Amino acid sequence: MRADSHAVTEAVDHLQRLAFQLEAHAFQVELKSRTGLFPRLHVINPMAPARTEDVFAAHEDDGEWWFWLSWAGRIGQAEDIATAAERIASVLHVIRR
Repeated sequence: MRADSHAVTEAVDHLQRLAFQLEAHAFQVELKSRTGLFPRLHVINPMAPARTEDVFAAHEDDGEWWFWLSWAGRIGQAEDIATAAERIASVLHVIRR
């Protein structure tokens, strides 16, 4: 997905806010970016390091920003960081048997 510099800057801002929320819940995060592409937040469950997910922030045609999982699963609105963090946590959650 290609992005203009303004959109990349705004995506980074949303991902940094999400990273702060996820770090507060003990997830490991790393913001990754390549020139000309949308940045992504690599999220790792430290209790089960094989459980990872990449999260993107992108806007819809109406200008609303959303968080997305790497497999095109829409997580939630970028303005609702708490809900997005909860949904990511549920994706990366390990069920003990």
